[in-house]
Amino acid sequence: MTEESRNLQDNFETTWLLDAVGHVDELRGYLSDGENFEPPEIRTNLLKLHGLAMDVVNNGREGQLEKMAELASELEMQTLDMMQSLDALYQILSKLTELLPEDAFDSDA
Repeated sequence: MTEESRNLQDNFETTWLLDAVGHVDELRGYLSDGENFEPPEIRTNLLKLHGLAMDVVNNGREGQLEKMAELASELEMQTLDMMQSLDALYQILSKLTELLPEDAFDSDA
């Protein structure tokens, strides 16, 4: 066993890849199509937010300001959740690729 292989075995837990699957499943909850191929809810909500912003920003309808703020805040939190899932997924994959021996990336394989 090479030193690089031992380093991989000593420093990477394969269960981390199952964690990565869980992070992808979290993203699917936000980004997957709904029933009957309806677009993801986040897309629909972004279009609603656009409409509210048009009312408030372009047309001066301040009565919609609270509704716009609530939806913007909800979407901001959802986006943060997705970024955290993507970051965790990236960290897992990055750890694995850093530990792999350089010859594992041989283009002739």
